[in-house]
Amino acid sequence: MPNSLFFILNEVAKLSNYDIVVIIGNEPKIFPKIKNTYIRNFFKIIALIISHIDLGIKVRKNKHRDATIIYGFSTELLLFTYIFSLFWTKNVYLLNHHNIQQAFENRILKLLLNVYHSLNYKFIVNETCSVLKDLGYSERKIKQHISLLFPVPAIHVDSANLLSSDDIKNKMVGIIGQVRSGKQFDKTIDALTKLQNKLDFLLIIGTDDFSPFSEIKLDKVKLVDTSSREDYFAVLASCDIIVLNYEKSKYLYRCSGVAADAISTRTYVICPNFPLMSSQIKHPTPVGVLYDQESDLEMVLKEALELAPSEDNTAFESHYTERSIEKMVSVLDQAIQVRS
Repeated sequence: MPNSLFFILNEVAKLSNYDIVVIIGNEPKIFPKIKNTYIRNFFKIIALIISHIDLGIKVRKNKHRDATIIYGFSTELLLFTYIFSLFWTKNVYLLNHHNIQQAFENRILKLLLNVYHSLNYKFIVNETCSVLKDLGYSERKIKQHISLLFPVPAIHVDSANLLSSDDIKNKMVGIIGQVRSGKQFDKTIDALTKLQNKLDFLLIIGTDDFSPFSEIKLDKVKLVDTSSREDYFAVLASCDIIVLNYEKSKYLYRCSGVAADAISTRTYVICPNFPLMSSQIKHPTPVGVLYDQESDLEMVLKEALELAPSEDNTAFESHYTERSIEKMVSVLDQAIQVRS
């Protein structure tokens, strides 16, 4: 599934008053059919190193531009990018995804991020740079980096053919997205199936791979294949609410692309009260409900089912305005102007 944020950043680059390029590393497929796990992981590391070398070459080729945004990087491998760019960092911006979260969990990665700061790379941190305080950055250091709200463009999709007439009579609660470590799909399914009769809703699971659920009883659950981008957004739009139950050790300092996509289709979000996800659904206006403990899910789900918005709800419109491509252009242009 194409990444929405990557495409949005490219639109921002086109609309900017400055010459901006967004780059990703070309990661080759090296012997992808090898079955031995250790050998396959070895070649995966080699491919990632090549990808970061490719980033360095692209940085060097784009030295003349006002800004080069690196979209996606491995903290421990960015040193290859630095070396193969011939130590060029003047106009280079690093978009952080998992990197800050990993730095909180690993001292070496925390040290490396500080090294990159010292080398004059500029970080782009989704939502707020204030989380860098927890990594020991001073106010002066934090001001050298950019806070960029996670974008939420309004998306209008037709979900009429996705569900039956019987389905749409119910309130619909979704667990949507790719199954990955830290998203705790199985625990969330277990918790929500226990609440179905009590709170009276239809549970929808939308993903591109159902094999992890082969051992789970899914009697009162609707499964939707979201392999296509169209079906992914259609199932999000069909839900009244989606529930995120992400693991703290992997998502405390990360945004959720699924949350942003849900909001873009006017769907309420229930998610943990983590700093960046909290900002995603609370700023500029609430479009969901937060919870502190998994034991609070029943209470917040009941609250969200009662709050599930009508079509004329203005909270979503505020998000679309504040988190628009035009706003992103303004923030990046100002940062580039200051750095120039």
